[in-house]
Amino acid sequence: MNVLKSMIRHPAVLLWSLVYGIAGGVFFKAISVYEYWLESNRVQIMQWKRYPNRNYRQFTTSMLMGRLGFESWSTLPLTYSQITNKFDRAPYPYLIILCNTLIALVYLPVALLAGVVEGPAFVYQKAQGNA
Repeated sequence: MNVLKSMIRHPAVLLWSLVYGIAGGVFFKAISVYEYWLESNRVQIMQWKRYPNRNYRQFTTSMLMGRLGFESWSTLPLTYSQITNKFDRAPYPYLIILCNTLIALVYLPVALLAGVVEGPAFVYQKAQGNA
């Protein structure tokens, strides 16, 4: 009797896991990518706001290394002075936010495909466990 009951119920559970699992998997994976993107950008903005001196030092040091290149180290103080006179604070992290956005957009199709695969399996396991 139990075997007959499971044979009748199995196609319905399989259909439910496919329909609900694909929709849920895609939805929750998209939400996951969005939350990752939002949190990574929020961290960059908060660091830029909270630690302006550290960001300024990092920015000026990277500018100094870019300008100095293979020049003599004797020009280091003059070059650093020129950089600090030209830039009074670290710029807003546009490039980092743009890179985070591009990474999230590249990862989104992969996550959606993973949701299509993992969603039905998750729903099917939960439906079989409750049987």
